[in-house]
Amino acid sequence: MRKSTAMDIIGCVAGALALLALVQQANGKTVKGPAPAATQPRYAVDLWWNRGGDMGGLKKATDACVKKLGDSERPASLSTMVLSRAMLDCLEGEGWRPVGEPRPV
Repeated sequence: MRKSTAMDIIGCVAGALALLALVQQANGKTVKGPAPAATQPRYAVDLWWNRGGDMGGLKKATDACVKKLGDSERPASLSTMVLSRAMLDCLEGEGWRPVGEPRPV
């Protein structure tokens, strides 16, 4: 398939979706996306400690907490974690403590 043909198809699909949204709005129906997640306070933690622990142990504890709390609670990174109070409490239950106070985000 030529590149221009593929772009033409993508353009037609995008136009059809936009037209569908306009028709639904004109008929009084609204097109809604996913419901926003409940806004919970989030905290940033730069460094964790656990006697005898390492990054592998922190990852295992994080995975265990995600299994308990749900995938929406998974922090984006292990370096500076931004997490909810429930995830913070779960990691503390797994033996991991933040160094210093968690910063509200």
